[in-house]
Amino acid sequence: MCPETGGVRMQAEANVETAKPLMIIVPRARPNLYTSLHRAFDRDATVEVTVDRRLTRRRGAPGGVPGEGLDRRHRPGRHSDLTAGRWIVVTRAPRSVDLLDARARAILFLCCSHHVVPCQQCQNTYRLGWVQRLEPAGFACPRCANDLSATVLAHAESCRNLTPES
Repeated sequence: MCPETGGVRMQAEANVETAKPLMIIVPRARPNLYTSLHRAFDRDATVEVTVDRRLTRRRGAPGGVPGEGLDRRHRPGRHSDLTAGRWIVVTRAPRSVDLLDARARAILFLCCSHHVVPCQQCQNTYRLGWVQRLEPAGFACPRCANDLSATVLAHAESCRNLTPES
């Protein structure tokens, strides 16, 4: 327990450290889609599948404290995808892996080819070995050619194959 903050800082640090670098948010109205994605990523330590927790109206929105009714998680593009019944991918990893590094690229190709990455654009999941590699460090969806570089990087950030040796 931290004497300065009463343990709050340590709990926040633990949450950041245990947060998975990829989060897939599924619309609340699609429980079967949540079940399907949860099964697909159940054994993947880098992906968290969750249901959209946003409310359509926040408590105290009309006539309350200014700014109280605003949802801090509201993003116009993502909101429209969720309301249309499409899941979204949120990356939340620090950028410490260099995808231009030959060693990292070799590990991704040899050791991570069976790991699964999601494509928000075409709403499908693919094994990393199926994802097209673009030069110099890009990755494209095999179906819609959407740029999956941020998703692959988030995977690489916490994949046990690429973590630095202690």
